[in-house]
Amino acid sequence: AENHQKSVESTRKKRHKSDPLYQARKQAEIRKQQQLEDISERKGNQQNEGKKQHLRKVRAKKMMQRTKRGQPLMKNVIGDLLGKIRGDIADEGDC
Repeated sequence: AENHQKSVESTRKKRHKSDPLYQARKQAEIRKQQQLEDISERKGNQQNEGKKQHLRKVRAKKMMQRTKRGQPLMKNVIGDLLGKIRGDIADEGDC
């Protein structure tokens, strides 16, 4: 009977104690991952915003150009309108 009891005890594995902070650690890890994703997304948005701002500045500078008599430079105005038309055509082609 003793041999049987010893063999049963030896085959049983010790039950590990449950970690009381398991859920908290898991949530903290998820939160940290989410924060990293948010930071990378913000960085990307900031770079895109910088590019857009630069393009807007260049466009405004071109549109502000004037002749000696104060008339707008038609070359820049027509070029801008052409760019808008091309953009609209490209958007319609995608849909």
